[in-house]
Amino acid sequence: MPFKDRLGDRRGELRFEIIGHLWGALEHVESLLLRDVGRGGALVESRVPLAPDSVHAMLLRFDGDASHEVKVRVRHVRPAGAGEGYLVGMEFIELATPAADQIDRYVAATLDPAPAAEA
Repeated sequence: MPFKDRLGDRRGELRFEIIGHLWGALEHVESLLLRDVGRGGALVESRVPLAPDSVHAMLLRFDGDASHEVKVRVRHVRPAGAGEGYLVGMEFIELATPAADQIDRYVAATLDPAPAAEA
């Protein structure tokens, strides 16, 4: 970089110009609201649209239980309505047995009606 160009540059560290292509990666962590879930996948609410067919690592956690990292593929994305974000359908690609068991427990607890109170 010519000396004249550096006079207006207030960065504290030296930078080097990249000739050609140099790829990088950006990781963005966001908590997603889980709308529904089953062994095959989940529907989540996101503030940003995720690219269809993209693959992501997701940390799955239900009400303070242990968390499990699962690999998911985005199958569809649609607006949630009124500018409130996006509904993202995800397919589980890699689902370990403990994560599948946790999903089963959650679904069973959701399906079982609460015991009727006796009078």
